Amino acid sequence: MNTQKLFLFIAIFLTVFLLWDKWELTQSIDENGNIITKTQIVGTSSSTEISDVPAPSDVPAPSDVPAAELSISDESTPTISEPTNNGAFTTVVTDLLTLQISHKGGTIISALLNEYPETLDSEERFELLRSAPGSIFHAQSGLIPAEKMPTHQDEFTSERQEYFLQGNNELIVPLKWADNNGVTVTKNFHFKPNSYVVEVDYLIENNSPADQVVSSYTQLAHGTPQKSGGFLTGMQNFNGGAVYNDEEVFEKIDFEDFDSSPKISSVGGWAAIIQHYFFSAWIPNDKETHTYSTKSSRDKYLLTTVNPSSRIASGSSATIGKNQLYIGPKEHIRLEKLAPGLDKTVDYGFLFIVAKPLSVFLHWIYSFVQNWAISIILVTLAIKLAFYKLSEKSFRSMAGMKKLAPRLQKIKETYEGDKQKIGQKTMELYRTEKINPAAGCLPILVQIPVFISIYWVLIEMVELRQTPFLYLPDLAAKDPYFILPLIMGASMWFQQRLNPPPADPIQARIMQMLPIVFTVFFLWFPSGLVLYWVTNNILSIAQQVYINKKING
Repeated sequence: MNTQKLFLFIAIFLTVFLLWDKWELTQSIDENGNIITKTQIVGTSSSTEISDVPAPSDVPAPSDVPAAELSISDESTPTISEPTNNGAFTTVVTDLLTLQISHKGGTIISALLNEYPETLDSEERFELLRSAPGSIFHAQSGLIPAEKMPTHQDEFTSERQEYFLQGNNELIVPLKWADNNGVTVTKNFHFKPNSYVVEVDYLIENNSPADQVVSSYTQLAHGTPQKSGGFLTGMQNFNGGAVYNDEEVFEKIDFEDFDSSPKISSVGGWAAIIQHYFFSAWIPNDKETHTYSTKSSRDKYLLTTVNPSSRIASGSSATIGKNQLYIGPKEHIRLEKLAPGLDKTVDYGFLFIVAKPLSVFLHWIYSFVQNWAISIILVTLAIKLAFYKLSEKSFRSMAGMKKLAPRLQKIKETYEGDKQKIGQKTMELYRTEKINPAAGCLPILVQIPVFISIYWVLIEMVELRQTPFLYLPDLAAKDPYFILPLIMGASMWFQQRLNPPPADPIQARIMQMLPIVFTVFFLWFPSGLVLYWVTNNILSIAQQVYINKKING
């Protein structure tokens, strides 16, 4: 493989990669403009309604609870219905979150992220959990068995309609439920400052004549993503369910696979629904065994966690549940501290082994310079320095080939039509001049995983969302004036001029078209990503010009 063909191969590979990244998935965009699904959602797998309350058979039974006690009829469990926020609710405001907790079941029907505007310069906050018609995203929780305990379908009462987190104090928001047999349940929501976590537990007071065997469950309910098309409407990112288990396995679950995905039993773990930049996850007790399952019915997708049962003796009380709910951005530093594996929600693609260290390094640079654009430039410079010796071999090979170009052309003209003779004389020339046309192959191939990894790092960084730089209003959005993509295309074209042209005229024409093709691609790419490519191209040009001058004297 000669150098020209290698560069053609790499260029075609990158083109195919970008095409794949755009076309692999059918895009869906919600009402907030977020890409929210990986593949096209097609209706439902079943025409019948299913219960959205877990069955008692899903409960992991502890050793002190006889199996017979868990065999409770499931006939009276309610069916899936479209939740609304028309009923009574309690508003909770913290420094980071503004929540609406419905009195029907204590379901969180709305969650605004106070530090993230809906759009650039908007006064409206980004709404992660929502009750928009046809596109709900709710955090549900409750107790089973359904005929004895309150589920997310039952009515609670609240003493206040509004709660505000003050200072560094913990805020507890209670909702109450009682039956006619002496059982009282207080569903407590715990909030702390500088936290996207809501802790939910249940205080059960059993004044009934019989012992109660109770289990808590948590659930994320998502509506059908709205279908949308378009090749150049934005970057592709996974949206769907995810489960992490005690074997450190992180499994993504597409919405259309919710009915076919098997139940998972795990000590600890967590369950989440993920979208670009933000997600919500239920994190149960890491010392207990839990059952994770998914199901769907028409316009509803449910990701459920069922916790072990507890016995509350007659005349006694106990607090159970203690599940954590994360509602917030994909900030990997914050996530690492919260739960094992939760940082895997930041999607680094198939090269995560390379991408994650790059992300950590980028954040480390930012801790000093406090500017994300400059951090990207410095990381690009560091990568170029790390690969300097490898790149130098490649550039020296290309410079040598360019120097020999007239003599190679003369050989072609002299032995025109005799491919064997042309090949023989060409190899003799390489040996005489001590040039290895394949010398630059390995260095360039080694760098490809790094290029792809930094690509995934930058498109997943919530920190770039609505971050300005110079004339750019948002590093996570396209360049509004297309200046950076045009500079990228021009730098790519100039870099080609420094290399020897391919001998094959068809290859030469393809190479000439690539700057135009890449420029069109990059017109709609996030400007932070384009900034990386521009910086990389400029540094490569400077390095190649320097090496060419050294060779040519």
